[in-house]
Amino acid sequence: MAEQASELTLRTRWLPGPRLNLSRIVLFAFFVILTLGFVFPLYWMVISSLRPEGRIFVDAFEIIPSALSLDSYRTLFEEEPYGQWIVNSIVQTAGFAITALFLCTTSGYALAKFKFRGRNLLFILILVSQMIPFHLLIVSLFLMIIQLGLVESYFGAIIPIAASPIGLFFVRQYMLSIDDEMLNAARVDGANEYQIFFSVVLPNARPAIATLFILFSLEYWNNLLWPLIVFREAENMPLAVGITRLINQYQQSYDLVMAGSTLATIPIIILFLFLRRQVMEGLAATGTGMK
Repeated sequence: MAEQASELTLRTRWLPGPRLNLSRIVLFAFFVILTLGFVFPLYWMVISSLRPEGRIFVDAFEIIPSALSLDSYRTLFEEEPYGQWIVNSIVQTAGFAITALFLCTTSGYALAKFKFRGRNLLFILILVSQMIPFHLLIVSLFLMIIQLGLVESYFGAIIPIAASPIGLFFVRQYMLSIDDEMLNAARVDGANEYQIFFSVVLPNARPAIATLFILFSLEYWNNLLWPLIVFREAENMPLAVGITRLINQYQQSYDLVMAGSTLATIPIIILFLFLRRQVMEGLAATGTGMK
């Protein structure tokens, strides 16, 4: 027995170590390449904004720039109303996100927890409306804001596009996961539907609300078409529209475009970092709440 044990020990000592899993290596390499594919354009935008004027395309293949300059950022604030564009974007984005959230949470709660005739048909019709291209609605929406006197105003940029069928679907699916017994207990305690909505439903739907807030903020922050139609004066434009003014038939300031685009990405990144946990919880819970 002792000889067999010693022989087994010698065999195991000379056995090769665990082989690396080839599939895991390939998968890891794939995600590394995919990450670089997403990060490199952002990196190129940042370093291009720091290149001296006129050197963006001359030094386009220079990964590590030999010379850096802040002249593009200085010119952007001195010659263009970029500070006002930032304020306009923040105010309009916040207004759009809050308005869209109010419409989605109230209608989503009604479609998820109230039983009435035609509820499913109404929900299907709302989702079908998402299939209508927005370009077909531009003329009618523009005529509507003209008649209401909302041209060149924040309300004209926000209200016509605040209703979101996808957002309503997202909230409805999340609220289906909220226990009906908890709502019935609140009704037994004497709470009305408004108290239940604001005191019980909304606190339990915070992950979904945070997720939609980021999605709506990102949607309007990058929205170009509708604000371009609503606004004509430079001091009223948001960032997405204002940056497009830097390139036209008389001016092609790509260095200013890179600087403006770099600054425009910072608020959304900060917003996501603050709400990333709620976003993950909201996406996970919405998937489990499908009915």
